[in-house]
Amino acid sequence: MQEYPPHELRAMFRAGHSQFWEVADKAGILPKLGLKLTFLEGTDDPRAAEEALFSGKIDLICGNHITPYMWVARGAPIVCLASPSNAVLNRVVTREPVASLAQFKAKGLRIADTNLIGSLGIASHDRLNHIIDIMRQGYAEGEAEWIEVGEAGERGAAQELQAKLIDAVRTGKADAAFAGRIRPDAAPDLHVLDLPELPMVNGTTITTSYEALNQKEGLAERLVRAMVETIHFTRVNPEQAQRFLDVKDTRPYSQQGGRIDSITRSPIKPYPSPEGVLNAWELSRMRYEEARSANPFALWDMHYLRELDLSGFIDELVQEEPASVQEHYAKPFRQVGGAHLFAHGSSC
Repeated sequence: MQEYPPHELRAMFRAGHSQFWEVADKAGILPKLGLKLTFLEGTDDPRAAEEALFSGKIDLICGNHITPYMWVARGAPIVCLASPSNAVLNRVVTREPVASLAQFKAKGLRIADTNLIGSLGIASHDRLNHIIDIMRQGYAEGEAEWIEVGEAGERGAAQELQAKLIDAVRTGKADAAFAGRIRPDAAPDLHVLDLPELPMVNGTTITTSYEALNQKEGLAERLVRAMVETIHFTRVNPEQAQRFLDVKDTRPYSQQGGRIDSITRSPIKPYPSPEGVLNAWELSRMRYEEARSANPFALWDMHYLRELDLSGFIDELVQEEPASVQEHYAKPFRQVGGAHLFAHGSSC
């Protein structure tokens, strides 16, 4: 392993995406690579994370999937190096069983969901995903009627929001609702429709800037390698990895804990999917006019991960895993399909 000068690593995370780096630190992966994690704090506002990144206060954002395309269009040096999560699965509830939401097209679809814009003035990524879900069901942008019942993410309000969404369908106010995970006893009188997998960049992307990478030698290579090694470690040592998240010690950052599932389900080679990138950019151009002019792939620099991949290092890690682990987590590349592009005068 190449010797790099030691550096402090400072990061902010979005939507709870702190597990990767907390495990990487506590498992000794970051220290082995000469990185000392000294700051790891969360924010619900992408603007706060990006201001901290561009001002040099942090080196890394764990997350931020929509706004970066706006910054690409502005010529900012923002860059993403890896994406360990590239698809989401959503479901809706309806009064009668349906095979597709297209069955409501003749009369017009009324769809209940949480508010598009939260109290911070920021659109929810999950809520934006639902817009593309509806478009993939055969509706033009803006064709369905959205019935908003409240802001997502409010502490202690998840069950109340779900009850409001279910009630909107039950009372006939809405034809369908994005009600999240439904317990069998929560709405026994309604029907659940699983929507097709939606390609979408999400989760703990490595989002940084070329300025940060230029200031700390080998930072990009180390971040990518740390992510790969953390996925490997967590798969081989799930109980120990979970203990790292469960137990708080004297680390100089806020320890959020969480579940290791968000790490173990990641592909050992965390390339972004082309369809996931295009759909994330599609959401960005819906919210930010200038993002229309950005080439969505200009945000992504895969050569660090590709170099690590070509070195054989990742394949060697996989070969070290027990056969049962290899079989359980085998995820060969597959074309998902379903990038949803619309005519809007931009080129990509």
